[in-house]
Formats: sequence, C-alpha cells, structure tokens
Amino acid sequence: MTLEDSWEDSILETIESFPSAHRDAILKIWYLWLDTTPEPPLYESWSEFSKQADDQEALFTERRVYLKRITNELRDMEVPLTMTQKIAKALAAVASLFLVVFLAVSRAFRVAE
Repeated sequence: MTLEDSWEDSILETIESFPSAHRDAILKIWYLWLDTTPEPPLYESWSEFSKQADDQEALFTERRVYLKRITNELRDMEVPLTMTQKIAKALAAVASLFLVVFLAVSRAFRVAE
C-alpha cells in the first residue's frame, strides 16, 4: 500500500518544518522507507524502520523526537479518534489555554506588587 497524496504531502510538510540539521537526514530515511513499499499499519512500519536510523543506546536524541513525531502523525491519519478522544483533546486544549492565561495574569499581578 502506498500513502495517499494528501498523507504524503502532510508528512513532507511536517518534515520540512524540522530544523535543517535533521531535515535532510529524515527526508532520506522517509524516501528509503517509501521505497520498501510499506504495509499497513503504516505507523508501525515506519516506527520499526526508523528505529534502524536511530541510536538505540542513547537515552535521548533529537532525531528520535522528530522520527516519533512522524510516527504520531501517521497514527493520527490512520487511526481516527473516537468521539471520547476528540472531547478529551478539546478539553485538554481549553485547560492548557486557561493555564497559560492564569500564569500570565499571576505574573502581571506579581510584577504590579
């Protein structure tokens, strides 16, 4: 199975937003993965393939963060959210907005003192 054009375009857009230090290497990995004609579920296939390009002995690498971001985007495209998950995501977004506003207001009052 190949990715639909909109999916591939979306992932390429995401990769293009990565810092230049990682963009070219991850693009190369992406195209190598596409050449393997991945099988569904694509996010699992990508995850397994991208692990080969990552330093598994390192506790944390920036590259791993960007590779994981692609995995998450593929999962979001392949596995639609349930209604409960959509509601939870919206509530989390609203809660984070209130947190940011609260922190900004408390900082403003602290400065005013």
